[in-house]
Amino acid sequence: MKHPMAAAASLALALAPLAGGALATGTAGAAAPHVVKTMRLVTGHMDGKAGWPKITNASWTVKKGEAVTVRIISFDDGSAPLTGNYMKYDAVMGTTSGKELVAGKGVKTVSDINIAHTFTLPSLGFNMPIPVAPTGKSIVVTATFVPKKVGTFVWHCYAPCGSGANGMGGAMSTMTWMTGKIRVVA
Repeated sequence: MKHPMAAAASLALALAPLAGGALATGTAGAAAPHVVKTMRLVTGHMDGKAGWPKITNASWTVKKGEAVTVRIISFDDGSAPLTGNYMKYDAVMGTTSGKELVAGKGVKTVSDINIAHTFTLPSLGFNMPIPVAPTGKSIVVTATFVPKKVGTFVWHCYAPCGSGANGMGGAMSTMTWMTGKIRVVA
């Protein structure tokens, strides 16, 4: 029979990624702390503003040197192929493994025609291409990185998924919609 405290600890570890909270791993001298930041990517019909997709939990704080797993649950089933200088963001960049997990499968790129969004921290060299979700369902994308410098860094979606003729208006330029801030502290 499992000890009640061991069962509670196992449950807390299992639920921490779902809650988007911190998950400490190891003991003194072992692995560095690890946090999971969970965000939901909703569409205009879900948030009530046509042409305005949104990534919830758009701004958060982490510590320099700690592993951060970004977990995005996307409900967007529309594609927004990358254009111009942004075409390079179909590749995963800056992760600890060189990959991201899309529905549990490790990938290094997402085909341009299958991109719905990106979660890109240019100043930290981190990029997650987010593929189109199956119609009526969600897709989960995760990637881990370790911030190596302190500061406040703006993330962007570089897929033209907003309003306007070129898809770069509205949500694309509005803080806490398809852009946000990550604060890295010492």
